[in-house]
Amino acid sequence: MALNKFMHPRNIYKTPPDFSKLYKTYEEFSSIAKMDITGKITIDFKDTRALRILTKCLLKSDFGLNVVIPENRLVPTLPLRLNYVLWIEDLMMSIQKTNITGLDIGTGACAIYPLLIATKNKWSMVATEKDDESLEKARENVEINSLKDLIKVQKNTTSSLIEHLFLAETDLKFDFCMCNPPFYSNIQDLWESRSPARPPPKNGFTGAPQELITEGGELEFCRRLINESENYRNSISIFTTMIGHKYNMKELVLDLKAKGIKYTTTEFCQGRVTRWGLAWTYQEYDLHSLVPPRHKDKKKHVPITCVLPTVQDQSYEVENVTEKIKTIFSCLNIDYDQMTKKRNEVIINFVGLNNTWSNQRRKRRLLKRLAEPEIKKQKLEYQDGNERTSEVSQTQTEEKSNLLCETKSDNGNEHSALVNGGKPIIQGIIKIYKKQNKLILEMEYLDGSAGKDGIHQILQYIKNNWKYMIVLIK
Repeated sequence: MALNKFMHPRNIYKTPPDFSKLYKTYEEFSSIAKMDITGKITIDFKDTRALRILTKCLLKSDFGLNVVIPENRLVPTLPLRLNYVLWIEDLMMSIQKTNITGLDIGTGACAIYPLLIATKNKWSMVATEKDDESLEKARENVEINSLKDLIKVQKNTTSSLIEHLFLAETDLKFDFCMCNPPFYSNIQDLWESRSPARPPPKNGFTGAPQELITEGGELEFCRRLINESENYRNSISIFTTMIGHKYNMKELVLDLKAKGIKYTTTEFCQGRVTRWGLAWTYQEYDLHSLVPPRHKDKKKHVPITCVLPTVQDQSYEVENVTEKIKTIFSCLNIDYDQMTKKRNEVIINFVGLNNTWSNQRRKRRLLKRLAEPEIKKQKLEYQDGNERTSEVSQTQTEEKSNLLCETKSDNGNEHSALVNGGKPIIQGIIKIYKKQNKLILEMEYLDGSAGKDGIHQILQYIKNNWKYMIVLIK
């Protein structure tokens, strides 16, 4: 329960459920619970059947809901789902909406969000689902709880997320949409998602492949939602999504910033798990001020800076320096995406899937040998004049630059690491700007197992090889 204190203030599960009460009230719960000699009641959280029964009993006890949770489908973590619902309530209260109608994209077999929202707030909900079995169970759960007047469950037979709703009814209006997209892009991504450094999960693993996997993973799903949202900016007041991976959250925020879209964020904390919420709008609402980001206390990452030295016969302007940085990133197989560009400032987001910047001593030794033959250069100047010297100097410079790129691969897709759903070893932001006639490089760590040390190492690599990298701006 390490993160419970960071739960939404109105979340009833900030205080853990009373297992003794559940034990006495529900025979089904007592069948999977154990009582020790002191009278303490416990359950095995790694037992998926126990998780299913616990969730079912909590929904009945705390919300009066009778929910059928299929054995082959995801068991919703109730404190987490409630965090999301309460945040939606905050958003709706902030814009003073009444007679609220919401949209749940990919509602799942339990239809957990519509059931909670309709029961707590009496709001109308439309829930969409692609999977036939989940669709049938969702409709069954709505009917069992006599909520058909408030909840409409619809099949999505298209590849779109929201567009399909407006094909038949163009005048539809929603006050918000919400979704909890699948995290992973494939089975391998799913199994490799957890770092070996983290403690083993407390809860058992539940969920069908269609609930956990989507093409391109969570990031591409949310990017599709952002893209579709632009076409329906007047039909849905506030777009929201839950996000499971921190580095995806940072990417999506950068996307929204680049498009000039107003947004706000939050953290959903419970137990040992953290998820993130992202909301954006095209309306006049300033969401960031109305519902400020809520995050647990954490250390702020302070950018590291350095002044870039001048290089003889090379331009000392932001444009030229930016191209050199991009070339170095390409040589290191670091994916990059230029987010903003002003006259004297450029900001680049970068992601590295593998450590290609460490252990570079061999290359530095070779580069040093290439830089040493000044005597030979002087002899050539004497024999062949300035023209020959210029050719040799240019050849040596090109050799040095080529050597830096020995490992360069085709980087035609600048953002390929993210498109493929890869997990980065390092993600950061680099800012290049001019101040008092000096070019300054500022690097900030965002995420990745390499930590801040990875940022320091990349910066050191740039420093070590700066004068050898030649880039011509036409």
